[in-house]
Amino acid sequence: MLFSKSAATEVIDNTPIAEDFRRVNERVEIERKVEVKAVASFVLILSIVIVTTLVVILLVLNKRVAREENKEIIIPAVKMLDVVAADHTVKIFTQGVVESARETMLAAEVGGRVIKISPAFKQGGVVKAGERLLQIDPADYRTALTAAEVQRTEMELALELEKARVQQAKLDWEKLGSGSEPLNPLVLRAPYLAAAEANAASAIEASAKARRDVKRTEIIAPFDAGLRSANAEVGAVVTPGSTVAELYASSDLEVRLPLSLEDFGFLERNADGKVSGKIILKGKIGGQEYVWYAETARVDPEIDRSTLSAHIAVKVLPAIGTAFPLPPVGLFVDAEIFGKTLADIIEIPRRALLENKRAIVVMEDDKIAFRELTVPRLTRHTALVSEGLIAGDRVVLTRLSAPVAGMEVEIEIGAEKEKK
Repeated sequence: MLFSKSAATEVIDNTPIAEDFRRVNERVEIERKVEVKAVASFVLILSIVIVTTLVVILLVLNKRVAREENKEIIIPAVKMLDVVAADHTVKIFTQGVVESARETMLAAEVGGRVIKISPAFKQGGVVKAGERLLQIDPADYRTALTAAEVQRTEMELALELEKARVQQAKLDWEKLGSGSEPLNPLVLRAPYLAAAEANAASAIEASAKARRDVKRTEIIAPFDAGLRSANAEVGAVVTPGSTVAELYASSDLEVRLPLSLEDFGFLERNADGKVSGKIILKGKIGGQEYVWYAETARVDPEIDRSTLSAHIAVKVLPAIGTAFPLPPVGLFVDAEIFGKTLADIIEIPRRALLENKRAIVVMEDDKIAFRELTVPRLTRHTALVSEGLIAGDRVVLTRLSAPVAGMEVEIEIGAEKEKK
């Protein structure tokens, strides 16, 4: 029987000897790979150790030696203020609008047709006290006056006649010689006399009313005033009670000034409790500033609940020798009120305060210290100090970033000359 070469190889590979041989070869191959990996790992680790050692040696050999330097201490320069104690008058600043102290609505007391008006009876006109603003046709009222005068004369005559009758009745009663008063009042005409007296008094009052009605046909300005409105013209018919003009006093002016409760407490008051002190008003007209003085007219007794503010009304006093002796009604003005005078007060700029209650002072050795202050009043730019500082203290005005008690500072040249 003949076998091919491939068939013979397949027979040999399937024998138990061949299987053992493969297993041996695989085991040997695995062990060789393990040995190779172990050698490679050792070489890698050794290389890392050698490189690290060389780097450390180089760093040690080439290390930099730190040089000791003397660091310069920077001393901050500050501005300061030599403070002085003095009596200080509190000034209160506020604003308000000029208003008329008296305003009124003029109404016709009698009706009729307007026959004449004043040339100043226009909106914006200015009239004097007692000036006739308009004339209502008085013809009917004069007729009524004449009739009332006739009636009064007749009633007065009737009264005189009745008095004569009463006198005659008394004489007649005395002639009877009874010696007592009559039981019936008609005997001495007492009821007739009372009626005549009442009729005469009524006629006199009617005549006076008719005379007043005639006078009321002239509507007169009650005071020096400006006209805010004029509601009648020649030919117009007015009725009793209809408004013909609105007037405001042009020479009696006031300004109502709002005050915070703090400012309200610093108002100067006299022994009677009335607010006193000088008041200055300033306003601009045409780019020019005008000044007027004022005096307190009254103090509102109630605090405004919405704004928690108080109000005072001041009367504007006429200025002499200016284009505007009195400010125009409606002008916005700035007010400066001189209030209480505080004794031994030190005034410093507000920027010198820390937390509105402390200040920094420079001691004799040019080191700083903190002072706790009592500040009764703060304004927009200054603070009034009553306790915590004494005259001669040097208060720091410069803002320091991180001030520490005992820190040394340098006084800027010229700062010591600054006084307050």
